[in-house]
Amino acid sequence: MKKITDLRFIIGMFFSLSGLILLLTYFVAAESNHPVLNLYAGGVMLVFGLVMLLLFYKGDAENA
Repeated sequence: MKKITDLRFIIGMFFSLSGLILLLTYFVAAESNHPVLNLYAGGVMLVFGLVMLLLFYKGDAENA
């Protein structure tokens, strides 16, 4: 239950999933008007989400 209440986990999962969706959209629908924006935004969101998840797991290991 602690995992659900920690904001680093929630934020990390949200940005990671959003970034993956944008990256998939870039690779699947390449004929749209601005596909490069999906690539950049998805990459940044994915990296930020993974950093938040890393901070969550690092903090969780220190508290154990």
